[in-house]
Amino acid sequence: MTRHANTVPTSRWPTRRAARPAVAPGGTREDGTPRVTPGVYLLTREASPQFVRPITVRVIRERTGRSTYDGWAWIEVYQLDSQGEAIDHRELYVRPDGMRPAPPPPPRAPARRAATRAAG
Repeated sequence: MTRHANTVPTSRWPTRRAARPAVAPGGTREDGTPRVTPGVYLLTREASPQFVRPITVRVIRERTGRSTYDGWAWIEVYQLDSQGEAIDHRELYVRPDGMRPAPPPPPRAPARRAATRAAG
């Protein structure tokens, strides 16, 4: 068996990767890119270099009518604040395999009403 000069034994390359949480099920496109399903996600640098500071978003839909590179997708989202309220409507170019499902925001406490005094 002939061995090429630039052959590297496979044992030198790490074969185990840290397990990543799966993106919400939605199938894949022809290029193998996972489809993005609606839900709440945390976007970090794994999703795109633009997210130096992570943001939480609620995905409305994946924009399938736009051309993209393999492994990337356009999504339409609402950016959420720490209470889970929408603060901005955005269209983002991301890697779906880098999107992580985010825990739902904490429930908001009901608004307190001020006590009214009876006129006397």
